[in-house]
Amino acid sequence: MEYRYTYNKHKYHDKVASDNAIYLTWIRNLDIVPIFARYVWLQLSVFDLSELGLGLLYNMLPIEFEPYMIDFEAVLPSIEEILQGIWMKFEEIKYEIEYEWLANWKDLLDENVESPYNEDLLKKMLEKGKYDITPIGKGYCDPIPQREFLRATFHKLRLLRTPDITWLSDMEDVTEVLKMTDITDEHTYNRIMLLFTAQKNAFVLGLSPLGVGRLTETKDGWGILPFIDYKQEVHEIKFYSLDQLQIGLILGITPLGYGALLVRRSVYKLPEGYKNPPIISIMDKKIRGTIRRLPLSAWAYSNYNKPEEMTNVHASDKTAQYDLLQTQRRQIEKWVETQIPSEERNAIKVRQYKNAVLQAICWRAKRHKWGFKSWKTMTEEEFKQWWLNHWGAQGLKIPVLNNLYEGMKRWMSHIQAQKLKVGKLVKERRSQLALVA
Repeated sequence: MEYRYTYNKHKYHDKVASDNAIYLTWIRNLDIVPIFARYVWLQLSVFDLSELGLGLLYNMLPIEFEPYMIDFEAVLPSIEEILQGIWMKFEEIKYEIEYEWLANWKDLLDENVESPYNEDLLKKMLEKGKYDITPIGKGYCDPIPQREFLRATFHKLRLLRTPDITWLSDMEDVTEVLKMTDITDEHTYNRIMLLFTAQKNAFVLGLSPLGVGRLTETKDGWGILPFIDYKQEVHEIKFYSLDQLQIGLILGITPLGYGALLVRRSVYKLPEGYKNPPIISIMDKKIRGTIRRLPLSAWAYSNYNKPEEMTNVHASDKTAQYDLLQTQRRQIEKWVETQIPSEERNAIKVRQYKNAVLQAICWRAKRHKWGFKSWKTMTEEEFKQWWLNHWGAQGLKIPVLNNLYEGMKRWMSHIQAQKLKVGKLVKERRSQLALVA
């Protein structure tokens, strides 16, 4: 066993922290640029466009949505930073500063939507509801967990699961625990799936990359789109332009109060009559920048790794950090093995129980990953209920899961704190050394 752990350290060092790792990773990244570019165009365009539409309907600015506001610019490090193993720096782009009109809805609509539709859409936005005053369907409530689900978690759930029955099941588990209304989760699902469906089954300017969408079937001047909704019912959707898929009222799909009646033309403002609306240009710029930065990620993987550490696995702080985290994981998995009753003790089930425990620990102690805010803002009981439902639906025994959760409650917070501390130790130390060098 000790040999295997030592081998894993050497394997990690060779792939991430060795003197050859940057070059090999750079070559691999160059190889996958076409595949990566296709993936980014298909995913980010739907993310950004759905956030614009859902944000307008729920009175949440696009920059409030976590995937929308996460973007970086590569910056070359100084000589002192390179000597401390900082090979590439990525500085966060502040959209609300670079594009001031993103900071409020009136400016955003004035910049992107033709008059008088901009004023009409502003009036259509739901106001924050007040008990005993606001009619049902004419306002929204925003308790923190429910709002975080839309703001920072919904799209992550989409990436964690394919858009089939498994995703629906997971989404229903989360929304049930967070006590979200049926209209909210159903409408949110339908909106994002309208965009994914249109991207592949039609050609929509601003949404469908060339070579992906097919020529749109039309009837009486309307585009026709086959669509399967939240309830798995099949519909034939009529639409005219992108904005109708984002915010339009679609009979049989959109609940009353959650869509706008739009004219038979795009309401987007086209600068000089043909250029993209500014909000679409931001999306285009972000996607192209993400694709261009892919080769630079080779240096990002090897960040916080001094030149002398690249030739000696035993001198590498980054490899030592990795080993500490893996040691922690192995200790947790050994504990899980001792808790599994004999009737559940087969290799597949034991592995599932290990994964379940690791998820319970890690999903509320993420440093870099976006999209986990709902699980972090849940109360202890809410998270436990969601966790039991999630893994129980995958065939694990609820009594066994419950015993595991109660058993690890004694040390879980300590492990989570230790995980976060170890995970950022090397970065913090190197950054401080580079500043004083």
